[in-house]
Amino acid sequence: MGNCYFLAVLSACAEQPYRITDRFKIKEINKAGIYLVTMFVNGKETPIILDDWFPIHMGKPAFCRTNAATPEIWGMLLEKAWAKLHGSYMRTHGGLTAHAAQHMVGLPSFHFNHKKMPIDNDKFWTKLCRWDEYDFVMLS
Repeated sequence: MGNCYFLAVLSACAEQPYRITDRFKIKEINKAGIYLVTMFVNGKETPIILDDWFPIHMGKPAFCRTNAATPEIWGMLLEKAWAKLHGSYMRTHGGLTAHAAQHMVGLPSFHFNHKKMPIDNDKFWTKLCRWDEYDFVMLS
């Protein structure tokens, strides 16, 4: 699909479950199949109404899918919300993790390439540890 940058952010956010559950205003699977999630657009929490109809290919979800042993739809719903913000699934092809992270956590995000910046490894490790203490979302 090409939205692995977004799925990587979902994975990183899932390390702190509240980052996922806070996005859902309707948290239970319901018979109507209607859900309200939020993402941050320009720093403002923005509601997104979704249904639970997902694209299918050969009998399986076409894009994001979960382990069959523990079927969950939160990932597919958030991916659908991301696609809805962009107009379609195909318009989410290719992107930056920092951009997706801003929409998920509502805070400024940046890309830090330590290989291109001259930095002492010990100082970099100290920064990583401090960012972890601050509960920052980090992706490698």
